[in-house]
Amino acid sequence: MKQELKENQGLPASLLWTLAIIAGISVANLYYNQPLLNRISRDLQTSEFTANLIAMITQIGYAIGLLFIIPLGDLFKRKTIILINFTVLVVSLLTIALTPYIHLILLASLLTGICSVMPQIFIPIAAQFSTPKTKGRNVGMIVSGLLTGILASRVVSGIVGEYLMAVIFFVAAGMMVICLIIIMRVLPDMPCNFKGKYSDLMKSLFSLVIEYPQLRISSLRAGIAFGSFLALWTSLAFKMGQAPFFAGNNIVGLLGLCGIAGALTASYIGKYVHVLGVKRLNYIGCGLIFVAWFSLYFGQDSYVGIITGILL
Repeated sequence: MKQELKENQGLPASLLWTLAIIAGISVANLYYNQPLLNRISRDLQTSEFTANLIAMITQIGYAIGLLFIIPLGDLFKRKTIILINFTVLVVSLLTIALTPYIHLILLASLLTGICSVMPQIFIPIAAQFSTPKTKGRNVGMIVSGLLTGILASRVVSGIVGEYLMAVIFFVAAGMMVICLIIIMRVLPDMPCNFKGKYSDLMKSLFSLVIEYPQLRISSLRAGIAFGSFLALWTSLAFKMGQAPFFAGNNIVGLLGLCGIAGALTASYIGKYVHVLGVKRLNYIGCGLIFVAWFSLYFGQDSYVGIITGILL
């Protein structure tokens, strides 16, 4: 049932949970391919480099979507943008499942990346309509859903893809249909925040980057941290397939369970933003990333070292 939303007046718990779950389900589309890269390389008889392009192009598509689609939420109805993205995702995921051609997979992966940006629409909704006291917690809840989807997708994909690789993409397409129907039924229409042309909107976006140095620093820091995260997961399937592990896709997927524990802390940590401060939390986070890579480097030939790095 649709409920009217008013800025800073609170977000219904049912809607918040729905957005958090759909955030995880939709962002998972970006990562189903990562535990399967080794198998894709074998099945399509292509090089490891070409197989890795699938993951890279998917992330490039995601960056394109963040830059050019997310700002549309200020110009057009966010609900309409979300529904269009879900529709395109159904087509792109079915293409990946059905085609034996690497170039079509790369094109469909690009579209999948571009249209899997719904969580970045949900996060501003949580921030805009939550009460001031619950903003941090509610945003953290959406982020928890997002991160859980990122890591759980690898678990599911690794296990299912070990035996029936195409099935995971058929299931993902079906889930996008379900998400589309749910959004149509429960998400209310929200007013646009910007009056003008798309070109003016993009200019205002870049003017913010120029005007606020802290925004540039935060963006750079977030980009490096996320790049570090992707560097681990895109190379893990090939690493685990070699000596001394000789592990299959199912083992690579199960390693995602280790990361879910960290993802679930996002909502908990969000409560302490006002207590510790953003800067101190950033220092702690950066320190943990260094410790994680230290563990991955010196423990790269043991499950203990790899699992410790993933947990951190």
